[in-house]
Amino acid sequence: MKYPAHFYAKALAGVIAEAKGKREDEIVKRFVALVRKNGDEMHLRKIVEEAARFVRGKSGVRKVMIEVARAPGDAQRKMLQRLMKPGDVVQEKINPELVAGVKIIVNDEMQFDGSLKGKLDTIFNS
Repeated sequence: MKYPAHFYAKALAGVIAEAKGKREDEIVKRFVALVRKNGDEMHLRKIVEEAARFVRGKSGVRKVMIEVARAPGDAQRKMLQRLMKPGDVVQEKINPELVAGVKIIVNDEMQFDGSLKGKLDTIFNS
């Protein structure tokens, strides 16, 4: 890799923020061409994810990943909605390995693991 992914990501996030919604398609096309020219095309997914994280951080929007063992009912959805802020990007993932409970990951950094699997792992690994 010619440059680390976070360098590319900061550059892309900065240019997009500066453009303020104008010419974003052109910016992205040129950026992808630059990454290809440098031979770092295989890292594009990581670069784009980091750039999105930088943009979310500047705008105050959070990415919230909710993992559950089974699809949540209406009561559980209402409870989870109270934890969200307006504008949050929320993703749901059904993960049967959790057995029961919920795992919440905010901005790929902070994590709350209220799953049965997490509690059992804690007990058996202590």
